[in-house]
Amino acid sequence: MGCDGCRWTCSSSLPRRPCAPSLQGAADVCWRARRECPAAKAVRVADRLPSPPGGGRGGSRGGPPGRGGGRGAPRGARGGRGGARGGARGGSNVVVKPHRHAGIFIAEGKEHLLVTKNLVPGDSVYGEKRISVETPGAGPDGAATKTEYRVWNPFRSKLAAGVLGGLDHIHIAPGSKVLYLGAASGTSVSHVADVVGPEGTVYAVEFSHRSGRDLINMAKKRTNVIPIIEDARHPQKYRMLVGMVDCVFADVAQPDQARIVAYNSSHFLRDGGHCVVSIKASCIDSTAVPEAVFAAEVKKLQESVSCRSTRRTQKPTPWLTTPSCPPQSFRPREMITLEPYERDHSMVVATYQRHK
Repeated sequence: MGCDGCRWTCSSSLPRRPCAPSLQGAADVCWRARRECPAAKAVRVADRLPSPPGGGRGGSRGGPPGRGGGRGAPRGARGGRGGARGGARGGSNVVVKPHRHAGIFIAEGKEHLLVTKNLVPGDSVYGEKRISVETPGAGPDGAATKTEYRVWNPFRSKLAAGVLGGLDHIHIAPGSKVLYLGAASGTSVSHVADVVGPEGTVYAVEFSHRSGRDLINMAKKRTNVIPIIEDARHPQKYRMLVGMVDCVFADVAQPDQARIVAYNSSHFLRDGGHCVVSIKASCIDSTAVPEAVFAAEVKKLQESVSCRSTRRTQKPTPWLTTPSCPPQSFRPREMITLEPYERDHSMVVATYQRHK
């Protein structure tokens, strides 16, 4: 079936009206025909026809980008995740100042960037930008020393998004011991390792073996990271590897996320410690509004929890306590959304009490 203007056969099943022989009315033809029809191409060169709506996924050649843009486009255009890569220039034009959260810094130059001090100078984990700042006279013999920082992209790390979003406390500082649930390939874990420094420890738990390989390769150079390839629903399987920690960070994106956090906290989080939980509304209940999902998850954390069996056949709520597991609770301290870095995400910080 083709239009009256060029008799070109189009494979599109979209309805379209015949155009005039002069192709002046070819704008009524479906966008796929206007894009591929040889006669319509000639008319579009003369700017008589509009481009397909949205430019098509990824944009048409030479046209304005539509959904997705080109690979490596800025995040606002939904291009390659994290935006374009490259090295940021340091030197005398960049001033690095400490952030209010210990172990995190702000690089002030042509643009302000969230950075962490590179624990392994010269090494890049996921192609992130690195900034070298030279400090004259800082060496033992008065020589200049160079300090390397890694740019922490909030579009690739929910913890960085929370820091820029205004969290008052993340409870991750130099020397801290952190249990990281949902470590993935180690993108955020590497920055947490930079924050806690050589005196701290990061226990990174990841269930996927594919992501676990990247996590292990990252941990080979950052010796303060202990990778654990195991299901976070069963902390008893790695209880011999993890000691008591000061903070539990969770980014597991599972419907029973609150139970996973509570169960791991009962094993490893010290009394009076803190947990930082990233909540993705669509992974918990895609039919409810995000605000209702966030409130429900906070309520789950406020309820009493127990360390009884976590078989998936059991309902996650209510959590009933048993004589062998004393009651425990979380006291939420703050909650923020992660807009504009993540859609329908929030981050909750709570204080853990082992005995209610």
